[in-house]
Amino acid sequence: MNTLIVLIILVVLLWEGIYTISYAVWTFRDNKKGGIALIVLSIISIAFPLYLLWIRK
Repeated sequence: MNTLIVLIILVVLLWEGIYTISYAVWTFRDNKKGGIALIVLSIISIAFPLYLLWIRK
């Protein structure tokens, strides 16, 4: 896989993780279960593509 494509994918995953975690922290103040669910969603949505990248290389 092209290095540039991998770097773009990592930047997109980093942006998605920061955005989701910040929203989860904001939600956690009022809705604890919702904040925890968003953190779990963020972890899964970052870990799964990284796992697929790891397998492809």
